[in-house]
Amino acid sequence: MTNNNYNDLINKLDGFIRKYYKNQLIKGLIYSFALVLAFFLIVAAVEHFGHLAPLPRTILFYTFLAGMLFIMGKFIAVPLAHLYRFGKIISYEQAAQIIGKHFADVQDKLLNILQLKKQSEISASETNNEMLIHASIDQKIKEIKPVPFVNAINISENRKYLKYAAIPLLAFFIILFSAPSMIKDSTQRLIRHGTQFEKPAPFEFVVLNEKLQAIQQQDFELKIETKGNEIPAEAFIEIDGNLIRLEKENINAFHHHFRNIQGNQSFRLFADGFYSSAYTLEALPNPVLMNFQVSLEYPAYLGRKNESLQNTGDLVIPAGTKVIWNFNTQNTDFIRMVFQDTVIRLDRSGQNAFAYNRKFFRNDAYIITTSNQFLSNKDSIRFGVSVIPDLYPTISVEQQRDSFSTKRTYFKGLVKDDYGFSGLAFHYRFLKSNDTLENKRNKSFTDKIAVSKSNTSDQFFYFWDLAQVNLMAGDEIEYYFEISDNDGLAGPKSTRSQTQVFKAPTLKEIAENSEKSSQSIKDDLKKSMKTAEQIQKELNDLNKKLLDKKELSWEDKKKAEDLLKKQKELEKLLEEMRKKFEQKNKQEQEYKRVNEDILQKQEQLQALMDQVMSPEMQKLMEELEKLMENVDKSRLQEQLSELKMDNKDLQKELERAIEHFKQLEFEQKLQENIDKLNELAKKQDELAKKSDEKNADSQDLKEKQDQLNKEFEDFRKDMDDLAKKNDALEEKQNLPDTENQEQSIQQDMKNSSDQLEQKKNNKAGKSQKDATQKMEKMAQQMQQMQQNMQQEQQEEDMQALRALLENLLRLSFDQEKLMQDLRSMDINNPQYLKVGQQQRKLKDNAKMIEDSLFALSKRVIQIQAKVNQEISAINMNMAEALKNIEDRMVPQGRSRQQFIMTSVNNLTLMLSEALNQMQQQMAKSKPGTANCNKPGNSKPSLSEMRKMQEELNKNMQKMKEKMEKEGNKPGQKARGQGWSEELAKMAAQQEFIRRELQKLNQEENKDGRNALGNLEDIAKRMEESEKDIVNRMISEQTLKRQQDILTRLLESERAERERDQDEQRKSNEAKNLFQRNPAEFEEYKKLKLKEMELLKTVPPSLNSYYKQKVNEYFQSLEK
Repeated sequence: MTNNNYNDLINKLDGFIRKYYKNQLIKGLIYSFALVLAFFLIVAAVEHFGHLAPLPRTILFYTFLAGMLFIMGKFIAVPLAHLYRFGKIISYEQAAQIIGKHFADVQDKLLNILQLKKQSEISASETNNEMLIHASIDQKIKEIKPVPFVNAINISENRKYLKYAAIPLLAFFIILFSAPSMIKDSTQRLIRHGTQFEKPAPFEFVVLNEKLQAIQQQDFELKIETKGNEIPAEAFIEIDGNLIRLEKENINAFHHHFRNIQGNQSFRLFADGFYSSAYTLEALPNPVLMNFQVSLEYPAYLGRKNESLQNTGDLVIPAGTKVIWNFNTQNTDFIRMVFQDTVIRLDRSGQNAFAYNRKFFRNDAYIITTSNQFLSNKDSIRFGVSVIPDLYPTISVEQQRDSFSTKRTYFKGLVKDDYGFSGLAFHYRFLKSNDTLENKRNKSFTDKIAVSKSNTSDQFFYFWDLAQVNLMAGDEIEYYFEISDNDGLAGPKSTRSQTQVFKAPTLKEIAENSEKSSQSIKDDLKKSMKTAEQIQKELNDLNKKLLDKKELSWEDKKKAEDLLKKQKELEKLLEEMRKKFEQKNKQEQEYKRVNEDILQKQEQLQALMDQVMSPEMQKLMEELEKLMENVDKSRLQEQLSELKMDNKDLQKELERAIEHFKQLEFEQKLQENIDKLNELAKKQDELAKKSDEKNADSQDLKEKQDQLNKEFEDFRKDMDDLAKKNDALEEKQNLPDTENQEQSIQQDMKNSSDQLEQKKNNKAGKSQKDATQKMEKMAQQMQQMQQNMQQEQQEEDMQALRALLENLLRLSFDQEKLMQDLRSMDINNPQYLKVGQQQRKLKDNAKMIEDSLFALSKRVIQIQAKVNQEISAINMNMAEALKNIEDRMVPQGRSRQQFIMTSVNNLTLMLSEALNQMQQQMAKSKPGTANCNKPGNSKPSLSEMRKMQEELNKNMQKMKEKMEKEGNKPGQKARGQGWSEELAKMAAQQEFIRRELQKLNQEENKDGRNALGNLEDIAKRMEESEKDIVNRMISEQTLKRQQDILTRLLESERAERERDQDEQRKSNEAKNLFQRNPAEFEEYKKLKLKEMELLKTVPPSLNSYYKQKVNEYFQSLEK
């Protein structure tokens, strides 16, 4: 028991000892910190204020180090070692004394226990004593056992020692914040105690540049700032032993410029006797772009020589140009080219050489930068590339319509492009076509036009003759020019001129315009008549006044001048009227196939109008103008008398022209109405066939029928107009009354329209066929009437002309006999008076002939204007001869009689010629008339044969349908006698058409060129059809053959029409003065030749820009 208690006591003493040394360690740490910090502050102060050399600084350093180690060893290391029982530690007795002093209850008890324990160990042999000792020890241990020995050590009491550490710590922070250099700099110098340190300046140099690095061969600005208690007024930089004053910016800021730095540069800063540490300015190698070359490779199609440029980065180039850069550099590892859409890195292609190429198609910009391992994107240079795009060509066109023909157009154009052309073309397309033989609608046509491909501008001329494309009334053609450039990159670009549309007048518009022109011409003729009558009246009045005067007064002269002026105005009016008539005829002939007789009468009437103002009259007016300058009364009277006679003839010709014009209007209108009725019948028949089709659209058919109804209504108006034109004639024609027929046709057409509205197509078809038959019948009647009327008129006129010739011959014989009687008769002979009476009788007879002849000349256009002039001369000479005979002036009378005989003979010859012309014309028009209907007496045209064939095909189709209804199979021979007569007629018709076609082929194909097609082959196919008809075997094959025959006849008809038009065009070109190459077009061609000659003078070595400028200059000269 005793041992256990003692062991516990010892353990408690060990715990006390450990806490004792722990307390010693904490106290030591506080002492050490305070002492070391105080010692450091003392050492730092000594070093700071002493500016010690390296040796004293070293001694001081190691003294501080030794002192610090001693303090730390004594106050930290020793307690720490004792804490872990290293070294000599306090004994239990010493510990007991410390504890006894702290606890009053313990006092010496703990020490006594330890002593008793020690005594017991000494007297271990004495048993009684040992037991007493152990009992005493146990008793004492129990008494002190509750006492906590460790509480004798109070660690918190160490706080009172912190004040010793706080004093130096506070001093440290005060110094650190107030004079940090004392701590920092001294510490640095102590650590580097072997290094020589200059005496610290009262200020410091601060280099503001982030890096002391400069680019080689460039400038560098060193920026410095001074800080400290004292600020120097000036500062210097030491370079290679030389001091250079720094440039002062403000009180404590300085700078210095290093110029063209070639290599690394060392320097120090100096001020107020203090130097800074050494600095080094590092020179970085500069990546420099020394020079570069730009090669330009132009697209081949430009024909432009490649170029090379030196140190030129801003480029103006055509699109598609290949640009090649070759760079020469120094200290450069790579080059960057930054474009708008990409960044290109160029690596070396040789020593200090870089290259890159690129094609440009649009504007761009690029930046060139050089780089090496030290510097990136150095020497940034910005350039621009302006790309001239290959622009679209331009075209401007002027057009001039032929004043005599709307089908002829002359174009002058100018094309321009930046580099040249690849082609020029004229395009036209039919928007609307009324050609029944060829469907040209929406068909496009192209004419190539020569253009200078190498020039950047060119002038062209083009003549367009629509007659060559068979333009018909109502057709519409759009046209434009198209110029293409020579773009070799994206392909030729094209530009069109403004698209224009030529609208040929419709037949209705032509008729309306013709009607307006006719009315204008008639008005001009009537106005001319009135003017001529007024001139004639004033001539009579002036002649009467001059008879009573010896000398001309100023008033008489003025009146003569006014008469001459009015005569000129009349001449001008007649010329305008003549041109109007010529223009009207040409416009009608352009778009209408004018009947040959009508065409001949138009030409004859045109000739009549050309001769209204005779050359003699024009010459007389010129003489009168000269005479007015040197007035001679007798000569003026003579000239006025002649003018009076000429003016009278002029009145007659005008009156005659008016009547012939009215007659021509009537005949034209009659022919137009016949043609229109035939056309309506054809359209109605085609519509009737469509109505018979099973799935025909009733609404569409009704619309077409309504249109036909409207056209027929217009036809009825044309018939009314025809009647009015007939009423305007002096000798009216006997027109049949067609009112009932017209009403009947109109009713049938109306019925068909109503039936179509009710969707009764079959009934509508029957009404349409009835209307067709009635129209065909009415057209035939009108055609027959026209032929009869023409023939009767011709016969009547020929009979009247023969009678006039007989009377004229009788007059010639009587005048010749009277002239012989007067030659041998004395003026005193009593029979002399009978000569005068006989001459007066002949004069009266001549006057009757004149009236009859003038009346006939208003119906017969073949009678020339000279005829009326000659009969007027006869009557004038008759009057003069009668006067001379009465005045017994026989020689003068006989001279006048001789003039009469000459005029009578001339007149007889002219009338005989007119009679021959009428007989020839009548002989030509006889075949095909009502008096000669037998086949063979006329020679049908291809058009007529085609119509006959078309009618025969219809009849054969109907015959086949009848045969099938009565049980005959297709292709089987027909039975029965009911069709024999009809089949025989069909065979005869086909034979007639075939024979006429063979005759036509013999005439037209003499040269073997088959200009109208292979007519012989068509005739052979007709012969095969004849055999089928005779054998009563009309099959589908037969009908198909017939349709093929009809198609080939249509082709031959078209070929004939084109040939006729070409011949007519050539004929007109031979007659007209203003045709394919009018004065304006010839001028255009001269300009073109002039321009070509000028272009030959342009040196070929000039580049495209200067060539273009030269061309523009030439064109400005032409303007």
